[in-house]
Amino acid sequence: MKKLLVTDLDNTLYDWVAFFAQSFKAMLDKTHEITGISKCELIHDFKKVHQYHGNTEHPFSVVELECIQKHYATKDRNVLLHELDESLHAFNSTRKKTLKCYESVFETLQELSSKGVVIVGHTEAPVRNSLYRLEKLGIKKFFKHLYTPKDRFHDELDEKTLGWLTEHESTLRLLTKDELKPNPTLLIDICKREKVDVEETVYIGDSIVKDISMANDAGVTSVWAEYGKQHTPDFWSLLVSITHWTDEDVKREESLKAALSQSKPAITAKAFSDILHLFSN
Repeated sequence: MKKLLVTDLDNTLYDWVAFFAQSFKAMLDKTHEITGISKCELIHDFKKVHQYHGNTEHPFSVVELECIQKHYATKDRNVLLHELDESLHAFNSTRKKTLKCYESVFETLQELSSKGVVIVGHTEAPVRNSLYRLEKLGIKKFFKHLYTPKDRFHDELDEKTLGWLTEHESTLRLLTKDELKPNPTLLIDICKREKVDVEETVYIGDSIVKDISMANDAGVTSVWAEYGKQHTPDFWSLLVSITHWTDEDVKREESLKAALSQSKPAITAKAFSDILHLFSN
């Protein structure tokens, strides 16, 4: 019987591509409607902001757009937040409708937790984004720890945000930029921190290259969340157009694919609940 579940978050517990693409598009459309700035120009500036922060989901990125600041002739954050309130509302209301756990995720986490299985999250999504989603989905209570990167400018976050993160410091394990997936050494270290042997650990994720190869190299039972790879082409294309990835990031991904794309999972999951038998006596 396995004792530790390490789970990826995006496209493993919920459909990140669908929820974020739809939410972003709602904000983009409303910003274009309010300002008259072309969507092409907005997208161009969104990508610049995202690359600066190293995060496609940088909160309130719309107020940092060069074209927006030029349009309103100010960089005053409070003024811009007021002017673009409808845009931010469009994002939030769409997120509320589209951010949902995949089928069986909540029930599976609940059952594993009741059995005493240690559950931790491991993600490349920055801490503000990943923690927010676990809270919003009502599943944070099942997680002992969340291993997640700092924001690029973490120490410059506003006092309210830093206070919120401090409230959760017992749960959070903040990673550095040098601890990106695939990192089997980090995964082995996670097992040590959680006081569970690698042979008693399961890792589930949607990426063959990053999640499955890492788990295999660490000696952990690997589960491929195959269901997390089903993306609507239009959603994916929109996200590519605003990605924070630089040319260097793209080269790194291509190198990883060439080296690790043939990794084979121990188990292929059609649904998150397919892991349950691994934790049975």
